[in-house]
Amino acid sequence: MYGLDKTILVLVTLLCWGISFIFKVDYSIIASEGITIISIILAIYMTSFSSLVSSKLADKMSKTQDKQLRGKSELGVLKGYLNVAVKFGIVNIVIGCILLLMKNKLKANINRNIVYNILSATGISSLADNIFLMYVLFIFMINRQLWNK
Repeated sequence: MYGLDKTILVLVTLLCWGISFIFKVDYSIIASEGITIISIILAIYMTSFSSLVSSKLADKMSKTQDKQLRGKSELGVLKGYLNVAVKFGIVNIVIGCILLLMKNKLKANINRNIVYNILSATGISSLADNIFLMYVLFIFMINRQLWNK
């Protein structure tokens, strides 16, 4: 990943996590929708990468050295971004499922415990990270398709 994107990703993670932890935001309220959105995003990643592999653009990207990360091809950089995005997506789905299960168990408990708040903040921050990574991947692919003809 590019340095600026790593920095922004860390800032998004920490900011969203901190705000949602401080204000005790309950991710389980939107966890089902978050899981659906992330599942769709992951399907788009897999489909786009699968269709890219057999294209002329992928061949060109594998032979073109990236301008910011020396020693890596543009296809290698894209693969790195997709790896990070998929990992954040899986984390979000797992945390969303855990919170949905815990929500039913903790209905009677008005003061949710610290573990629940940590998981909830992590779910919110991973959802925000996925949205940021989706944007970055979109820009990356648009730039390659427009400028690498």
